[in-house]
Amino acid sequence: MDLRDFIAKALMDVVSGVQDAQSKTEKGTIVPSDMRDRVDIATAGFSVFQIVDFEVTVRADEKSGREGGLSVVSGVFGIGAGIKSIFGKSAGHAATLRFRVPVKLPKSGDEVVE
Repeated sequence: MDLRDFIAKALMDVVSGVQDAQSKTEKGTIVPSDMRDRVDIATAGFSVFQIVDFEVTVRADEKSGREGGLSVVSGVFGIGAGIKSIFGKSAGHAATLRFRVPVKLPKSGDEVVE
């Protein structure tokens, strides 16, 4: 899998997963719309903005006649304390990338813009 596809899929899965959970629970249960305004939530470190941490092992792909890219050999991502392993570790020449991406989660009760 290309690195860009891996990152895009992981981030879209996080947001879509939140939206799916919101549609199956009582309004305001998951990422309530008043979340930012509540002092108890803010002091606990919660916000509609969350950081998705990535640790991805990649290898460079060389393709004749066209630009190569980076393929994911193994990867994990997590939000907060949760870490999800996507692929197993692989031997060979590879580099490990670690980076963070901020994501604004959809608030329960907000209209979904498509």
